Amino acid sequence: MRNVMSGQSSNDDIYLFIMRHGEAEAPRLDDKSRQLTSLGREQSKSAALWLKEQYCAQGIVDLALVSPYRRAKQTHDMVSLDIVANKVESNEDIVPEGSPRLVSDYIDGLLHAAINSKKPIKKLLVVSHMPLVSYLVDELCQSYTTSLFSTASIAVIKYSLKEHKGTLVTHYQGL
Repeated sequence: MRNVMSGQSSNDDIYLFIMRHGEAEAPRLDDKSRQLTSLGREQSKSAALWLKEQYCAQGIVDLALVSPYRRAKQTHDMVSLDIVANKVESNEDIVPEGSPRLVSDYIDGLLHAAINSKKPIKKLLVVSHMPLVSYLVDELCQSYTTSLFSTASIAVIKYSLKEHKGTLVTHYQGL
């Protein structure tokens, strides 16, 4: 018989996947409407395959928080070919200039609210932008190393509800 200490058991692991969008068109006047390039679509597809192979064998995440910017939505569309989200939420706070503390608190609140629900959140995908993704990983892990994200890269965080913080497990840097 396994002795489990207070807190979460390994069966209760929560994984956060913080993803930067794939390569996009060159900057223009309207940053929100920039689209993925063909390389960006390929990067996003490769990242999804890696994520499915490593962490999402069933091809499902419980929740996807996606920036309303076109390139992030297109990245999520490519990921969705291999990994489906039970629920998708477009979130105005996960834009390039978003507040990492606000987003971290929001994620923590979502995870805590779902603890006793019929659909707890065990796997959460965030599709956003630099510099937010970098600062968000720091905020979630309370590490402040400011990791750089190449396009379509994914930071994998194992999150502790008890400690209200995560641990960076790995960082897939893509193609």
